[in-house]
Amino acid sequence: MTRALPFTEHSLRRAIAAARKSGLKITSIRPDGTLVVHESMEIATELAPVDDADAVSKWEDVGV
Repeated sequence: MTRALPFTEHSLRRAIAAARKSGLKITSIRPDGTLVVHESMEIATELAPVDDADAVSKWEDVGV
């Protein structure tokens, strides 16, 4: 005896449409109906300079 799927074609189509509308890229669909998505994020090209001496002194100021 086979078990019924935990999702329907209609519910899967709605989930795909909602993900696409949110700007997500669907990379795959798992056998249980889970959508695997990839959210494209912009990565900062420039990072603020960090002064290592300043960072250490901030930790030293915190009393244990």
